[in-house]
Amino acid sequence: AEIVWCQEEPMNMGAYHYITPRLTTAMKALGRGGYEDVKYVGRAPSAATATGFYQAHVQEQTELVQKAMQPEPIKFP
Repeated sequence: AEIVWCQEEPMNMGAYHYITPRLTTAMKALGRGGYEDVKYVGRAPSAATATGFYQAHVQEQTELVQKAMQPEPIKFP
């Protein structure tokens, strides 16, 4: 199974930077890999929390969910 962290907020605003070291520690303890094995699905780093346009937001949300749930391995970064 692939370890994927998915968040709605941009990368620099959500819990990604908090949770990644903890997931990495748990994965190493279980023999499941390290930092490079935690995949991120979410918005790119940004100064704004959202696009500001409803239609753009809906499109981004749809893409995030589709990417997080895709059967193919996620390529990150």
